[in-house]
Amino acid sequence: MPGVAERDLSFGVATSPESSTSRLSTSEITRHSSARPSSHTAAMRAAALFSTDLLVALGIGGASYLLLSRQPNEPGAPILIILGCCAVSMSLTFWERGLYASAVLCGRELRFRKLTAAWLQSMGLALLFIFVLINIADGAPVVRHAGQTLHGVWLPVFVMAGLTALIAVRDIRRRTPWVGAPPRRAAIVGTTEICADFLSRLRHRPDPTIEVVGVIEHEGIIDSRDLEFHGHPIIGGIDTLLGLIRRDQIDLVLVALPWCNPEQTRATVTRIATAPVDVFMVPGLDGFAFCDRPAMTCAGVPLLLASRRPLDGWQAVVKRGEDLVLASLLLLLTAPAMIAISLAVKLTSRGPIFFRQPRMGFNNQVIEVLKFRTMYEHLSDKGAAQQTARNDKRVTPVGAILRRASLDELPQLLNVVRGDMSLVGPRPHALETTAGGLPLDVAAPEYASRHRVKPGITGWAQVNGHRGALDSVEKIVNRVNHDLYYIENWSLCLDLKILLKTAVLMVIDENAF
Repeated sequence: MPGVAERDLSFGVATSPESSTSRLSTSEITRHSSARPSSHTAAMRAAALFSTDLLVALGIGGASYLLLSRQPNEPGAPILIILGCCAVSMSLTFWERGLYASAVLCGRELRFRKLTAAWLQSMGLALLFIFVLINIADGAPVVRHAGQTLHGVWLPVFVMAGLTALIAVRDIRRRTPWVGAPPRRAAIVGTTEICADFLSRLRHRPDPTIEVVGVIEHEGIIDSRDLEFHGHPIIGGIDTLLGLIRRDQIDLVLVALPWCNPEQTRATVTRIATAPVDVFMVPGLDGFAFCDRPAMTCAGVPLLLASRRPLDGWQAVVKRGEDLVLASLLLLLTAPAMIAISLAVKLTSRGPIFFRQPRMGFNNQVIEVLKFRTMYEHLSDKGAAQQTARNDKRVTPVGAILRRASLDELPQLLNVVRGDMSLVGPRPHALETTAGGLPLDVAAPEYASRHRVKPGITGWAQVNGHRGALDSVEKIVNRVNHDLYYIENWSLCLDLKILLKTAVLMVIDENAF
């Protein structure tokens, strides 16, 4: 490891035979790489971009003040105080949001959402600074004038115009050919399988901050008479690598060795770490499943997130607020229809109006789901051991109409208000439901992961055509995959999209019966 590396014994020693017979010459390596982006250059680029953002925003603020808010003979000090607070808040927010990270400096993505969130956050922070200043020095005329400036049309114009200008400048910047900083030149050393998998992923998801310029032979693991490995040149062994590092031709080394062999990995890293270069560990094949997950440090040990609690914090508050507001509104709007349906169910067949069915809900807790009764009472199956099919003899004539338009699900709005369910989420299944004759958790091993959120009246699987009888394993697998996608990618916009699609499917849906 870098902190415990052994002393470099190759300094001042003649180059080893392996080093002198490297597969690629220095000039060839140089042709495969770009100029090194030194930390000084990266800092200068970040400072230049920040200065541009700051000048654009403050320029828009000053210009809009002169055009809209300044009175004749009014001093300019109030707007200077406001813009000063904006400059401080932008400095804190934009850097904290990562708008000047290397990936942003090198990439050509606009990052509209991140820029918008940072700008609005900086404006809120600036207003907080100004509010505190007004309460501390309210007697000062300049501060009082600054507070009065915020009462006019200047503030909303500044917020909208400033954001538009920042987006325009960044859009122009990303279209210029010289915007990207040179990527860091990387060499990869490791096993054939892990190296091949990593290079394949890099080919499908290029990273503008890294350019792999070569692959290192390592104890015969990667050893071929060809000069290339998955499109990258094989440049020799560890001695060759150390020589290239000392000639300032490699900026980064990626060690792709299996973590189950710590002795080999530690020896390789220790040897490479004797040279002035960044060394990163590439996870083994099993670890690639978690590559996109965030990390944290506890007791000095890096921890990689394997599974996230969905809808945590403010997301849970927003989701619950959405359910309460929309479900209450829908209950009011559909009350006349529900009364009419209740009368139709009661008058056309014997039995209760509602069908109460135990189903699996949030956190594997059994809940009682309400529906309008659509079957003859003596033929009802609370456990759903026999799934409903087309032209099912157990369904009443009124029930067939209700099921075709999904109106039998309307009482579940009460489940939503009560907190057992959500408007949108994975559909809950009855306790005895099977898929292709198999229990659901056997047919789809990740089935239980659906219960990490509240079940819904409708869901991503349903609006994508995956509803109806589960007469095959493939159907439950497709449904689970869609449900897990929804859980991992939840947003308020996605919920609204699903609700709109559900409204359309209530009119035309071939899978409803």
